[in-house]
Amino acid sequence: MTSRAPASNSTARSAERIEDLCAAGLPAQELITGVADELRRTLSADSLFVCATDPDTMLGMGAGVVHGMPESVCEPFWAFEFEVPDYNKFTDLAHGPRHAADLHAATGGRPERSARWRELRTLMDADAELRASLTANGRGWGLLHVNRVGGVRGFSEAEVAFVESVGSAIGRGLRDALVSQPADGLVGRGPGMAVFDAENRLVSATTEAIAWFEEIESVRRLPKLPSAVGVPSEVIVAAQEARARAADPGAALLPTRTRARTSTGAWLLIHASCLRAAGGSADHTAVVVEPAKASEVAPLIVEAYELTPREVEVTRAVARGLTTPEVAAELHLSRYTVADHLKSVYEKVGVSTRGELVAKMFADHYHDRLAAAVQPARAAA
Repeated sequence: MTSRAPASNSTARSAERIEDLCAAGLPAQELITGVADELRRTLSADSLFVCATDPDTMLGMGAGVVHGMPESVCEPFWAFEFEVPDYNKFTDLAHGPRHAADLHAATGGRPERSARWRELRTLMDADAELRASLTANGRGWGLLHVNRVGGVRGFSEAEVAFVESVGSAIGRGLRDALVSQPADGLVGRGPGMAVFDAENRLVSATTEAIAWFEEIESVRRLPKLPSAVGVPSEVIVAAQEARARAADPGAALLPTRTRARTSTGAWLLIHASCLRAAGGSADHTAVVVEPAKASEVAPLIVEAYELTPREVEVTRAVARGLTTPEVAAELHLSRYTVADHLKSVYEKVGVSTRGELVAKMFADHYHDRLAAAVQPARAAA
């Protein structure tokens, strides 16, 4: 049986619709829902997973769509991604020459060479497999996994090329979505902590953790808590990644740290670390969820607006209330150069005055002193 390649005219129309979605300034979840519908139709996908990712960790930030993949797939899907060498891993696609790939092509027509494929086939119908990292400026802002039943020859090169061609637009759209949904209200809750066993079962959790679990924007909620609130898959995946890192003797002994968002747009930081038993084994994982500090959000906001280092310096000075002559004196620039930088910043951010710039860049996106964190974050990048 040959792969069900989309007709070229249909593909072109789908690409145009995806480009329009990505340029519409939609929140991440709305964007992903629309993109997933287009990809399912165009690729004749029987199952699909697409989500937004933290570009620093490649872990999910919450927004996403799962179609046709049973809940039982989640744990082995990520366990194989973190722990088992395989074909077309997302980190490899993000940094490789091509950001989309077909498994049949990668394995020389023998997908059974992939341990991931063999395992997923025991849990769901998954003949053909196409994967992609959705990148913008060389950074992974999302990922895509597609399966199709009956595709014994995999996805066609035309289909892979189509996904790669729209992948950069989707990556830019997901990056831009970070600044299209300002946080709604102040964050008034402190850190919460939960403990998971080696099978990802929740052992215990604080009241704050349960409240954060309920508010995190999540692709899927997995084992139910006594309160009937599901644990966000992003939290469990962070715990899995921490265990995989602890089991790897060559990995740095650092906790997993990734960012996520609530349904109201508030930024959170998820920490996951293995707890060592008396004998030295790591059989439980502690996960802490807390409001993200300004310094942890600033790099994403700066990157989403594509500001240059000098534009960041000018913007930070403006946020402190400095006039153009004062900015010029502090940065050792001419007033004309400062004005040029401000004009460029206005165009990128979509504002026309200093007040609008400060409100949109800082107050809209975080209720902490983000302005004070932008420059150190950029300098560390």
